[in-house]
Amino acid sequence: MNTKIFTTLPQDAKDIRIEVFMKEQGFKNEFDEIDTISHHIVVFDEGKPIGTCRFFKENNHYTIGRVAVLKKYRNLHIGNSLLESAENEIKKLNGDLIVVHAQVRICPFYEKQGYIQFGQIDDDEGVPHVWMKKKIQY
Repeated sequence: MNTKIFTTLPQDAKDIRIEVFMKEQGFKNEFDEIDTISHHIVVFDEGKPIGTCRFFKENNHYTIGRVAVLKKYRNLHIGNSLLESAENEIKKLNGDLIVVHAQVRICPFYEKQGYIQFGQIDDDEGVPHVWMKKKIQY
């Protein structure tokens, strides 16, 4: 498996997000202007794109979002790899705080990576989400 980082939204990332968030989970508003200011990470397995996420600077922190792994590749720690890659890139940019707007059902995944919940649960297209944060250790 190898990972690539892009400064524009690659088609591979679009395809994964369409499959996971739109077709599988039913989200409609998947793409937004934030895609144009984000770094995008794609994980490949023998050349096939299997996972993606994006991150961007916002005020005094970085936000990681749109973490998606194709169904057939879940539970293989691809999500961990995506977060680790994003965190490493954010460190290179001297970031010290990361936030995610996580689907509530996925919170245990982020908690294992050191994220803690803050704020109230809110709704994104009918799916409960909560903000989570992590301080980067140098």
